[in-house]
Amino acid sequence: MDPAPSRPTGTSRARVARATARWRGLPPPVRDAVGAVVVLVVLATPQVVAPERYPSTVVSVVALVVACGGLVWRRTNPLLAVGVALVAMVGSAAIDADSSLAFGPGLVAIYSVAAYAGRREAVLATLATVVAYPAVLVLVGGLDPTGSYVVLVVVLIVLAAALGAAIGAQRAVVSSARDRAARAEESREAEAARRVTQERLRIARELHDVVAHHVAVISVQAGAAEALFDKRPDMAREAIGHVRDAGERVLSEMSSLLHLLRDDDEPGDATPAPGVADLPRLLDEVRSTGLEVVERTTGAPRRLPPVLDLTVYRVVQEALTNAHRHGTGRADLSVVHSEGSVVVEVVNPVPGRPGQGGAALHGSGLGLVGLRERVAAVGGSVETGSRDGSWVVRVLLPVPAVPLVPADDPARSGATDPAQSTSQEAP
Repeated sequence: MDPAPSRPTGTSRARVARATARWRGLPPPVRDAVGAVVVLVVLATPQVVAPERYPSTVVSVVALVVACGGLVWRRTNPLLAVGVALVAMVGSAAIDADSSLAFGPGLVAIYSVAAYAGRREAVLATLATVVAYPAVLVLVGGLDPTGSYVVLVVVLIVLAAALGAAIGAQRAVVSSARDRAARAEESREAEAARRVTQERLRIARELHDVVAHHVAVISVQAGAAEALFDKRPDMAREAIGHVRDAGERVLSEMSSLLHLLRDDDEPGDATPAPGVADLPRLLDEVRSTGLEVVERTTGAPRRLPPVLDLTVYRVVQEALTNAHRHGTGRADLSVVHSEGSVVVEVVNPVPGRPGQGGAALHGSGLGLVGLRERVAAVGGSVETGSRDGSWVVRVLLPVPAVPLVPADDPARSGATDPAQSTSQEAP
């Protein structure tokens, strides 16, 4: 015989889940009313099916209906439910000494007041029931106060109250944990937004303070040199000297800015900021931690502006860190150098089905947020997502047409870059 297909099982589970969700979406009084009807049917069925074996009186049946009616408010007003059940039990015991039918709903009401009301209300309701109901059984019904039935009644009332208190305490713990988790999530998002804002403001402020003034000087002096080049070459030469001095100051202060924008865990000494030339050392460090990195470089690396050079290094560092933390132990690194851009792509397989890697790799989210901010600061773009069971980080960084060069570069003294001289040769 062929085994049953698995699809109906999944469909049945989905139906159960939808039904459960609809049930939980109903107002508490409606659910409690359904529960009260269920208790009434369960307790009244033996009297209807086998009346000779389970005899009952009109008073006991009315007491059962009244006690079950009070259960409609067992969560919204548990003290009312206990009061109605206690009146039904005491009244039935006082009239014909048959209160067994109303005692069942009374236990449910005691459980509810202990689970949903305050501790003080639960203690008072339990004590009132323990004292009043057995007293009526002894004084009116003539039962022995130390007899098994009276003792059983007291024990069942106390057990119902204890069970309700335990369930209520567990519910409070779960609710508190959910509240803490929600507050922690809100705090994490707020902290991420705050850090992004602070980093953006710090970068903007430092770039403005360090670069804006000197760039303005360079622009003005370059314009003056162009205007004076033919008529006053001596003054044009002086203006060009000012341009050179301002450029050197920009480079010097940019170096300080790079140190300021370093990560908090990096030493604050005068060590130069890392760049593309330091990638082999970074890969060796990453491989020593157990991550298998397959590196592929396309095109000839060339001198990059300091900020861009640092950005390439940080992109590779962050992507490989994510691959090591959330991947399967392997990552493919591709660095493509072209005339106008540098493209860095890191691809690493992730556990689970395709499409699930994105959520897993975000973690706290601060790493990718910082990466996007750093790349955006130099005019680049970031693409992240799942592809064929792997997580992909692809960063495109534009390279300026005329990269910054150090002050002591031969180009400043009139020497020509080999690549430029080759391209300018006439046939």
